[in-house]
Amino acid sequence: MNPDVVIVGGGIAGLTAGIFASRAGLNATLIDNQGASGGVLINVDSVQNFPGFPDGITGFELGPAVAAQAMTAGTNLQFGTVNSISSCESGNWQLDGDFGILETENVIIATGSQPRKLGISGEEKFHGHGVSYCATCDGDFFRDEHVVIAGGGDAALDEALVLSDMVDSIAIIHRGEKPTGSVVTLEKVRNCPNITFQPNAEVSELIGESEIQSVRFQVDDGRSELIDASGIFVYVGVDPQTGILDGLGEVDPQGHVRVDLNMCVGQKGLYAVGDIRQGTTGMLLGSAADGMTAAVHIASHR
Repeated sequence: MNPDVVIVGGGIAGLTAGIFASRAGLNATLIDNQGASGGVLINVDSVQNFPGFPDGITGFELGPAVAAQAMTAGTNLQFGTVNSISSCESGNWQLDGDFGILETENVIIATGSQPRKLGISGEEKFHGHGVSYCATCDGDFFRDEHVVIAGGGDAALDEALVLSDMVDSIAIIHRGEKPTGSVVTLEKVRNCPNITFQPNAEVSELIGESEIQSVRFQVDDGRSELIDASGIFVYVGVDPQTGILDGLGEVDPQGHVRVDLNMCVGQKGLYAVGDIRQGTTGMLLGSAADGMTAAVHIASHR
């Protein structure tokens, strides 16, 4: 029997969609190639803005907990990768992947986002040898060393706090006069004695032989400066993973899919939620709400 809805992606948006779809009595299948444990959420050291956890919670705890709730509600987990989505003559949707073929009336795309790269000299060369996009994952490799963080948003500040107990010093290089992260987190970072800021600047080059030895950055006034560092952690935004929707929805220049208030992309039975949709808050709670909205809409139009 074909599922009533197939959810693509096992982050917070997809898992929440699974919870609400299953609780509404829908036969829901969730496809994910990483085990549907919360996506990139599991790499977050501390989540402070998700309701119900006054002292915060680690992503490694929250992600699997939401996944377990979805499975308990009745969501079926299909491990695999969706390669394409196409419409059928029946009016249903067909999903092709390494798992075979699935046909369904409704598809919720919750493929999330991936860290944006700097696109500078040395970034690819030193990937895995000094360049990282996850302090929680790789911070221990730089214990007692000097590192740079590129970016000044919430992710950069949160990960600076994670690194501050491991490394010798951190230089946060960011655009603008001041970081754009939350006031509360920024105050915590400023109280760390081993963290400094380089405002109005952008990282331009990574220098070294087999590993990073120094980082070059350009200041808005035209100066080019070097800072000694053995690693750099990059948090300059994320890129929505919307390739699977090519030709199926309207995508803006930033790669986000246009949706209506019900998260529908403009074709019957096709929805986009979380980081990939236009107008996303980029917050966990917002992504969860998107997944709920899509699932509730499907359930109410059976």
